[in-house]
Amino acid sequence: MGMAVLTAMPGCRSVDVQQKESVALWVVAGTNRGEGFSRNSLAGYNLKGRRIQKISLSDFYIDSMFVDSRERLWLGQAWNDTKSDNKLLVWQDGKKVQEIAVGLRPEAGIVEFNGQIVAGCAEMGFGFSLWSVDMNTLASKEATAVPKGQKDFLLLTTIAASDNYLVAAAAHDGTGGTPHSSHTTIWWFDRDFNPLGDMYLGPGSAVWSILPLDKDRFLLLNNSAFESGAPDLLVFDPATGSITEEIRGAGYPYRGTERNGTIYILNRIWSSVHVNSQRSLTIIEGDEIRTIVLPDDFGAVDLCADENYVYLAAWSRGNNNSDGVYQLDPVSGTLTQIISHPDASRLALRHSR
Repeated sequence: MGMAVLTAMPGCRSVDVQQKESVALWVVAGTNRGEGFSRNSLAGYNLKGRRIQKISLSDFYIDSMFVDSRERLWLGQAWNDTKSDNKLLVWQDGKKVQEIAVGLRPEAGIVEFNGQIVAGCAEMGFGFSLWSVDMNTLASKEATAVPKGQKDFLLLTTIAASDNYLVAAAAHDGTGGTPHSSHTTIWWFDRDFNPLGDMYLGPGSAVWSILPLDKDRFLLLNNSAFESGAPDLLVFDPATGSITEEIRGAGYPYRGTERNGTIYILNRIWSSVHVNSQRSLTIIEGDEIRTIVLPDDFGAVDLCADENYVYLAAWSRGNNNSDGVYQLDPVSGTLTQIISHPDASRLALRHSR
């Protein structure tokens, strides 16, 4: 298909913390299961790498991070090897102000939708639920739930929202002769969380990230497209319930963000079956696509961008100084570590500094 101009909705929101020196970048460590989440933390830095604040977090898997329109920071506390959890942690002005109970394992994203905060809860991988939180009272309730049905498992991987639709993606087992292939289905909902449809993306599909675009469209990042050589960036229109554009990127997009109409996509294969050392960053500006090669085995797992740079959170096994935040110049391709932070895994960048 032809390549259409893509305009993304704002993705990496800002944090404005009133301190003697404002935090420019929040960094979360929360996904290193191999170390028992022992170095979990939340820290704020300026963009010269100076730490302004650091807070220890409980030893739980924390992969959901969001900053709402009121500049509150939300984290989803999901699970560890002992138990599953169901908490959203809310921070404002650098202080934790609330813990909110939602569904089990709120690990698949937090978004703002129709004046509410919505958490994607993986529910142990046997179906999923979406929980909404009132912006004023912070009262929570289950908005909708999707059972696993006849599948052996159904693991919610990510959610995204536009003005009028919320889209969820979940990995699940396959059927027939594709036991080693990955499988993903997406669901979409209206502003009242009424289900509008679902679509199986077929074998060789794994969507770990979705970016909202303009006109209520969404960009699905298919991390397993390399298995068949199919286009890996899919533009989905929930109004018609169809894929309207298929775009060839690097073949294994993992996470993406947007800044001023430019889309940045971190490419790395996220699979227990397929192991690959390649890392890269794809940049989409209108109808132009280019890719910057990153170092092999670079442990980047999240990204944000401002007007000049892309910021990447990275960690590797063990306790080492290479963990932290890296600044990438998208013009020259120069990659520089600006922050050393053990197990850095998620980022939130202020827009105005």
